[in-house]
Amino acid sequence: MTIEREPHEIIAELSTQYLQSTNAEILQKLQSLPPLADEEDAIWDDDSYWMEIAYPYLALARAARERKLQDAIIPFLERACYGDPGEIMRGLRHSLEGIVNPNWDVLADKCLQTVSHERPGTRLWSLKELAVLDDPRARPYFEVAINSEFEEIRCAGESGLDR
Repeated sequence: MTIEREPHEIIAELSTQYLQSTNAEILQKLQSLPPLADEEDAIWDDDSYWMEIAYPYLALARAARERKLQDAIIPFLERACYGDPGEIMRGLRHSLEGIVNPNWDVLADKCLQTVSHERPGTRLWSLKELAVLDDPRARPYFEVAINSEFEEIRCAGESGLDR
């Protein structure tokens, strides 16, 4: 009989391991990960992708939040996927917010640096975070986003403008 661990158990175990590392080692591990595949990519059907890429990404986000590792914010956003496979990405903002709490301007500054990134996933999650932060500097980016070819980016732009 095989006992399989739940994703949250795997992520918690990895996060505990990462917390035994230095901040520099956590950043190096994060930077060694490739950007996450977009949600519609068939790679998400492969269990090894979750184990080797997605779960480490999520575990590193927990470790970075615990350490308040501000230098990790931009690399997390640069690796964010377009979409929300398995609803894993919506928790990213909580990790990013936990890193800076209560210095919201720091997070807004970093999101403003990535909101025009070439990767749609980076733009999407930067826009979503900026909408939550309700930073007035983001308005021009929301206005651009509503004309995006990507539906979720358009929705994030509309949401930001509605705030």
